[in-house]
Amino acid sequence: MSDPVDSDSMTGTTKASSSDFYRSGRLGRILRVAGVLIAIVAVGVCVRTLVDEWSSIRTSIVDADVRWLLTALVASAAAMTGLGLLWWRCLLVFGSLVRRRDALAWYFGGELGKYLPGGIWPVLGRGELAARSGVNRSAAYVTTLISYAAMCVGAAIACALLAPVIATSGGGLGWGWAMLLLIPVGVSAVHPAVLRPVLNLGRRLTRGRVHPTPPSWPTMLGLIARAVPTWILVGAGAAAVTAALGYHQHPAQVAFAAIVAWILGFLAVPVPAGAGLRELIFVLLAGLPSSSAVAVAAVSRLMFIVVDAVGAAIGLWWVRRSTRTRRGSRIGQDHDRRNAPSPPEGTRVEPDRAHRSARRAAWREMRNV
Repeated sequence: MSDPVDSDSMTGTTKASSSDFYRSGRLGRILRVAGVLIAIVAVGVCVRTLVDEWSSIRTSIVDADVRWLLTALVASAAAMTGLGLLWWRCLLVFGSLVRRRDALAWYFGGELGKYLPGGIWPVLGRGELAARSGVNRSAAYVTTLISYAAMCVGAAIACALLAPVIATSGGGLGWGWAMLLLIPVGVSAVHPAVLRPVLNLGRRLTRGRVHPTPPSWPTMLGLIARAVPTWILVGAGAAAVTAALGYHQHPAQVAFAAIVAWILGFLAVPVPAGAGLRELIFVLLAGLPSSSAVAVAAVSRLMFIVVDAVGAAIGLWWVRRSTRTRRGSRIGQDHDRRNAPSPPEGTRVEPDRAHRSARRAAWREMRNV
């Protein structure tokens, strides 16, 4: 004979469950409102940045070569897309099988946060967009940070590739040579012997919420290698702007200065989008007259602001569209499942065709990492 069920314990369990559900729902609403507010503030900061820099930008582009400006815009867009694809690869490596276009939408949507003070906002924006779409939250945040590390080391490698070209052309790098020190440090840091203790520390600090397994060293080096072309595109965009404005300097020198300025501005976490600091570093390393270097830096920043704004608008639209589609599909599946006749006893139930296709596509993308 079974033991009688304690009604008080059942009541307490029910109350606890409903309380947890209420807190979870309320937290979700707070996060959604916070996300909307952050997006509004970030867009406002983007617009304000354009207005504040318009006087210097307008003077510089009046007589600019439009063809070179378009080249710079395309290079900037390709560079930002490359960084988004780098994060997508990190997600795949760490076991989050997501579509490329979804990852790019989350990436560009989250990039608005870099125009706010503090480096946490792009991480938070990107991670929350991914989490709301079904990606494990800890995986979204960890892969974002790892992609940041990979892109910094990739930038140092791109500088190392440009350095001999600059040296043979008679140019100088000044203290920019220090950028090359990131290569041995970064390559060593992604070795499993170093990365595993760091991830274990994160697991302990978050009480098990962060629990990724470090991939092999060749896989991590592959992620770093994928970041290098992105930085060549960043440098090519700055060189194209220099040519558009009619200034004369070796493209490799300009590209090197742009990459170093971009990375050091990124590492200056409290500075929104490295504003001001990035331009100062570019002026010091580009080998151009100060006024010319400031003009190139201002127009280059405008290119990235335009790419970020357009990319975020498209990305957030795609996220909203995907969320509605997924919600409608889930409702339809639940309805069909409730109304479907039960299969005869002993019959093996096959997964639906769409599920099988999605699973096969995800594994194909995983194998191509």
